[in-house]
Amino acid sequence: PATYDFLHAWASNSAILKQKRGTELYKPVHERGALLVEYPGITKLPESGSSATRAVAIDHLYQLIKQAMSGQTCGPDTKFGSGKLHDVGNSNLVLKTFHLSGAMIESLKSKVFGERSGSFSCSSFELLAAHLWKARTKALGVMKGSMVCLQFAVDIRKKTMPPLPEGFSGNAYVLASAALTAEELEAGSHEDIVDKIKEAKRSISNDYVIAYNQALDGPQGTLLPLNELTLVSDWTRMPFHKIDFFHGEAAYVSPLLSPIPQVAYFMQNPIDSRGVDMRIGLLPQSLNAFSHYFLTNMQ
Repeated sequence: PATYDFLHAWASNSAILKQKRGTELYKPVHERGALLVEYPGITKLPESGSSATRAVAIDHLYQLIKQAMSGQTCGPDTKFGSGKLHDVGNSNLVLKTFHLSGAMIESLKSKVFGERSGSFSCSSFELLAAHLWKARTKALGVMKGSMVCLQFAVDIRKKTMPPLPEGFSGNAYVLASAALTAEELEAGSHEDIVDKIKEAKRSISNDYVIAYNQALDGPQGTLLPLNELTLVSDWTRMPFHKIDFFHGEAAYVSPLLSPIPQVAYFMQNPIDSRGVDMRIGLLPQSLNAFSHYFLTNMQ
């Protein structure tokens, strides 16, 4: 949200558009104090092993790396077993955008929830994230006994105590995480997976934010692609295409290349207000399988 808010404020506060609209957006707030680990207002949590809140996303990621290091086969395209992680090649990933109309999303909801589609409440994000997790894991051929995770960003502006100020310009988010075995994920219904996603979202609290920041307060490295880890970034509430830099709305906006290309981006469709465009990096040899599994029940 910070990037969108900045660009929106920049465009709206330009001299030309201010005269045209007569409005001015809030000014950005750059203060980071409340999010710093050593900030006086932050109370350190007890060490691991206690009953304190833990950053589940970090714990899950650690378990996935240990699983990969143990020598398990992680699918037909990637094998681990020499005591270190091998780079499967970010540069080899094919970036593919799937245009999902509102009708396609409704079709998916109707087919996977059946008669309960009218009574089972879930957002488009929760439904598509569950469907993506199942399709990607199956397409990559992850071993059934392997642990698999879905991780996604959650905005913490209203989760911290006190809440962050209006106009906070930082990337204020943590990762929420849901974990199953590949077998449980494949056998589980979309409704079960959506419930896991909701549970992960509900787990984000002020204590979780503190634990998450503390877990990151150490040496950082590059995360190599893991078939067992599905990452989602939700841009559906950030209509970048609507930002007006003197020439009206853009025809389309999309990330060209992400630092982590295998992340799936959910974006607003400029034409279909109920539609979602998903951009994701995939290995060439898994593209057809993923497309088949992901588009099943949508057409």
